[in-house]
Amino acid sequence: MMDEISIKVSRHSCRAETSRSAGFTLIELLVSLLIISTLMIFAIKEYTRHIEAARIGRARADIEELIKSIRLFNIKENRTFEIATFSPQLLGTFVGNYLEKEPPRDPWGNYYRHDANTGIVFSTGPDGVAQVTTVATWTDDVVLSYMPAAFFITRAEHVDTNLNNLLDFGDYIDVRLSRPAQLINPVVIDFETTNPVKALGSAKIQAGDTPFNLKIEFAPPDGPTLVPGETRLYPREYIESIVDLSPKPQPLQRQEGVIIEKKKR
Repeated sequence: MMDEISIKVSRHSCRAETSRSAGFTLIELLVSLLIISTLMIFAIKEYTRHIEAARIGRARADIEELIKSIRLFNIKENRTFEIATFSPQLLGTFVGNYLEKEPPRDPWGNYYRHDANTGIVFSTGPDGVAQVTTVATWTDDVVLSYMPAAFFITRAEHVDTNLNNLLDFGDYIDVRLSRPAQLINPVVIDFETTNPVKALGSAKIQAGDTPFNLKIEFAPPDGPTLVPGETRLYPREYIESIVDLSPKPQPLQRQEGVIIEKKKR
């Protein structure tokens, strides 16, 4: 009798042990699946991040090539490149003369953009929407600037409007700037000259054809006395009437000064 009871107890214990073993195995399986799923999520996110970083890197490389072509154009043509979209249809002879081949689209399938007013080339990023403004709180655009960090005069040229080889009222000095500017009621005394001093007379300061330049136009009653090729032009020290278009506007810097040359026809 005792043997039968022992056998029954033993069988019951084995079944209970088997049930407990099976239960632990199921829990372990669920835990393993959870761990694997978590690792896969992290792996997918990391892969996506890697792909996006590679796309941004490619966009930056493309933009750097486009910037080189713009700088070359501005130097050779002596004017500002103003085309806003790098599409082959709009670029015309720019391709071949300044770009070796047609520009690529960005990694998200859109044409690269250009803003001549702020001197930037950019991709609209994954969402394809341009957000490169000074008030944007967030942007996925990939943006590079081709302008110097400092704001200064790069060139000054006398423009003989009536082509009589004289310094007349109505002639002007075309002043080229390193960055786009905004004018805040400037006057002629905001500029100084040497060789000779006060060579601008009673000129007027006006906005130029682009944000990258301004005009010093000779006006009565006092005529100019400058000597092209000798007279140097400087902004007044601590000038406040001419600042750049950056989010934190900086004034025109007083550097060595540029020689006022005669504009070539």
